[in-house]
Formats: sequence, C-alpha cells, structure tokens
Amino acid sequence: MSSHPRTDPLRILFVEDNALVRESTEELLQQPGRDICVCATAEEALEVLRDRPIDLVITDVSLPVMSGVELAKQILSASPQAAIIIASGYRMEAITDALGPNVRAIMKPIMSQDIDALIDALTADPGRIATVQTTGVR
Repeated sequence: MSSHPRTDPLRILFVEDNALVRESTEELLQQPGRDICVCATAEEALEVLRDRPIDLVITDVSLPVMSGVELAKQILSASPQAAIIIASGYRMEAITDALGPNVRAIMKPIMSQDIDALIDALTADPGRIATVQTTGVR
C-alpha cells in the first residue's frame, strides 16, 4: 500500500441515464483535482473504460440495458481492486458488501458531503485501489 499524496487528477467516471441528474451530479462532482467523465449507459461506460484509465466509477443502479450492479461486476472481473460507488434510491449495502471492500453504496439524491466523504474514503490510499481500464471486457 502506498501513502504517497496524489499529484495527478482523480479520474472519475459517472454513469447516469437521467440527463438532469447526470448534469447536476457532474456539477456536484467538479472540484479541483478531479477529472470527470460522464456517460448515460453502462455500455458507454465500458467503451470509455476501454479507451482511458479511470480511478473511480460512480454508477446509478438502474440503467436502461445493463444495470449498475452488472456494470460493477464486469469492471471487477477485469480489475478486482476497482473503486466503485453505486447510487440508488434504495439501500444497497448488502449488494455492495458482497462485491468487495472497494465497492460502496450511496443513497439518492446524492448530497455533496456524502459523495465527497465516500470518494475520500475510497481514494485516500492510492495503493489500495486499482486504476480501471477494461480492455478485455465486452
């Protein structure tokens, strides 16, 4: 595990099918030291992950074709130490706990202090998480 402070921006991929929620949450996530990429579907997210490395994935649980949980499972199959936050209007801890220590749940509507605390908790030690790039995932 590394305890070196982060010098490059934290690369966050946010996946949300609702345009209004996607835009408002993207604004909420925008902070110095963060590079935010947004997608409307899990399939788009997998394309992004094939093309660029991401440090943290935040996904809505209810997406049009592939759910956020299925997206998380696919990401974890390629990168088991990936940091993932799954957002839902329902309690998801039982599901996220089963996915591993770097997968967390957050209740919607997402509040700034809650998401910031989760991001900090998951990324405080860069040696604990893996940068995700899912070249092998389809």
